Amino acid sequence: MSVVRRGIPGPGRRWSAVAIVAVATVVSFGLASTPVQAVTTPGPIVGGGQHAPFIGTSTSVRSGTSSSVSPNWAGFAATGAPVTSVAGDWTQPAATCPSTKLQQSAFWVGIDGFAATDHTVEQVGTDADCTKALKKVPSHPVYYAWYEMVPGPLMTLDLAHHPVLPGDALSASVSVAGSVYTLSISDPTESWSYSINQTVTTTPLPSNSSAEWIAEAPCSGSTCKVLPLADFGAVTFSGAAVNGGPVNAPGLTDHLITMSKKKTGASPKASTSPLDGTGHSFTINWLTN
Repeated sequence: MSVVRRGIPGPGRRWSAVAIVAVATVVSFGLASTPVQAVTTPGPIVGGGQHAPFIGTSTSVRSGTSSSVSPNWAGFAATGAPVTSVAGDWTQPAATCPSTKLQQSAFWVGIDGFAATDHTVEQVGTDADCTKALKKVPSHPVYYAWYEMVPGPLMTLDLAHHPVLPGDALSASVSVAGSVYTLSISDPTESWSYSINQTVTTTPLPSNSSAEWIAEAPCSGSTCKVLPLADFGAVTFSGAAVNGGPVNAPGLTDHLITMSKKKTGASPKASTSPLDGTGHSFTINWLTN
């Protein structure tokens, strides 16, 4: 049976790399944020992109793995047990920007957002985006790290203290205890790490029903129109873990997600390889915008 899942996009926006550093506690969208290190305050960086929950169709289940198709996600999700932690590593891809149009790609680990009724996502990751060409200024790649509690706003880390470059080794995790989520990301190549606690103050609390390791095509507008996926080549998630175990641990269902322009999976935009023998690693390949 096919199950159509529709995500309600959060109002998260790209924020400026040139911004005032915030050190005070921030409260917004029912979240009490306790910064461990300084982050930027909101301001546009690339323009228009929003992260959103899974939009797509679960098509089949074979050997414990569900195959799903989505216009905005590629990668893996794991469901079947309450999620208390998710973690993963990747190498920052380089964006190829041949056109004049805005194109975006995001890479992250997170909790929630996969279920049809789940419109929250607690996530942390990086972007490899292509700016929109302006007059004599051609499109060019930009890279940055961020965290987000969808439907709350996306927050980027200031580039002065948290630079991200192609080829950087990255590690990220999200954990939850009660209503407190800890979102962490580190870039040992650039010698920085960042962690923040966010307390959910609204009800109902997020369901903690899924863990994800995703390459995403962000969307824009109230209808969440999916933006062109920036050419990132390929990204391999390694060390992928949920509750300390592999993506396909006993008691879990792992969901392989293909990003495609069509619900049938035709015209794929990004493909996902099967999990390796350890259940901790897989690769996502960019195919088209």
